[in-house]
Amino acid sequence: MRSAITRLVGVDLDFLVSRTSVRPEVEKPWGSGPPAWMKEQLGGIVNRIVQTRRVVLAAGMAAGILQTVGSLAFVAGADAANVTMQATTSVNVRKGPGTRHTRLGMLRKGDRIVATGTEGSWTKVEYKGAPAFVFSRYLTPVGGDEATAPVPGSAGTAFTTVNLNLRTAPNLSSRVRTIARKGTKLSLTGSRSGDFTQVTWHGENLWAATRYLSEQAASAPADLPTPTRRMRATTALMIRTTPDRSYKSLGDVPRGTILDCTHVVTNGMVQAIHQGNVRWFNGKFLVEVNATAAPAPSPQPATTTKYATAELNIWHSSTGKNYTGTISKGSELQVTGVVENARAQIMHKGAARWVTARYVSATPPNSSGSGDSGGTLNKGWSSGLDQTNANIKKIVRHVWANIPEIKTMYGWRRDVTPDHPAGRAVDIMIPNYRSNHALGQRIAEFFKANHKEFRVHYIIWNQQIWNISRDKEGWRNMASRGSDTANHKDHVHITCYDN
Repeated sequence: MRSAITRLVGVDLDFLVSRTSVRPEVEKPWGSGPPAWMKEQLGGIVNRIVQTRRVVLAAGMAAGILQTVGSLAFVAGADAANVTMQATTSVNVRKGPGTRHTRLGMLRKGDRIVATGTEGSWTKVEYKGAPAFVFSRYLTPVGGDEATAPVPGSAGTAFTTVNLNLRTAPNLSSRVRTIARKGTKLSLTGSRSGDFTQVTWHGENLWAATRYLSEQAASAPADLPTPTRRMRATTALMIRTTPDRSYKSLGDVPRGTILDCTHVVTNGMVQAIHQGNVRWFNGKFLVEVNATAAPAPSPQPATTTKYATAELNIWHSSTGKNYTGTISKGSELQVTGVVENARAQIMHKGAARWVTARYVSATPPNSSGSGDSGGTLNKGWSSGLDQTNANIKKIVRHVWANIPEIKTMYGWRRDVTPDHPAGRAVDIMIPNYRSNHALGQRIAEFFKANHKEFRVHYIIWNQQIWNISRDKEGWRNMASRGSDTANHKDHVHITCYDN
């Protein structure tokens, strides 16, 4: 029905914003051809756009640091190995657990696939004979919503052989109440249901996957070194897989986290046992924990205020290619004075980070290149920029001042969709776009990373959309609308809020 209406009036989902609770997910600047409804998140009719099946799969969220408190740790739990799952909508299959990873294909609604595990909010699957990942929200276990009736089993005790999810009901769709750490002793009630056994946890009856319960306690892993000291992070610290330059970043532990460490130090990195694995942390920002009283966290290093003379990547370390976000030109930097490998250390959101040193200045960059020319923002063939709202004008000024490759932008214009006529959208045209994809990607990623500063609502680029209301899903594919312009391959479209 919706697609029929769309063909009649020739409008996008933006046209329905004032009439429904749904956020605008597409934008069609020139109104040619029928709209393309998002394959990954729209089910075909408006009142089903916001429906998602909440499926809690094999692993609980890794949300904390093991600090030897009782027999629980907030670590990944198991219970979803070799479970058949079904897609609840069309969803991407990716090479890794995140939207930054390569897209390998797509599951259609109703397609089935075997889950082999989980990583965070992503389900690990077997796809065309190789491991791949699918966003867990869009998968549901086949037959997993209906539990079989409990049957009598053996009472007594059992031990977990992995970090094990304890659920409120005997199925994979039920909520994970907690995660019992590997080796935890559990009391059995004597009830079983399908592949699940009922256990008692602190007086509450919960359900655990039977395959991960054993009558005997599992022996401690022999390949892990024994911690010899406990250390506290004095700032947010990166979790490294190795102590050398080939490391992979697994995120950060927050300031104040206590780590179980050894006395092994390599390249300034301290070895630690973190969530059941050997990991490495920067020893400069670790202090030993006193057995009787924990010392107060060390103060952050003294800094001076300097300025970014260009848009800068925020590097995780003085070497390597791992970075998180960017800092816009003219932004203040809190510099520690440490320079290594042509990168300057800064304090960013309480953590030590690095930027390219040659673009750090004691004085703000010249602001004369604001993009205004003769009282107008329009340059060359650009039009409609003076009739846009304050947030779009801020974007336009930033582009004129920092991205000299861009020669043309379009703002206000008459259209059947509301964004351009309302002055809250801009199209940043990419010159020689077929060979200049990297420029468009860089622009799209910059405004995505800095959406708060520019009040960005959503971005469309290269037949993909990112929306702040679904930020965790990253870039989502759009069906083809026909031409390169209609598919946003020759321009980056940005819609901002009015305030």
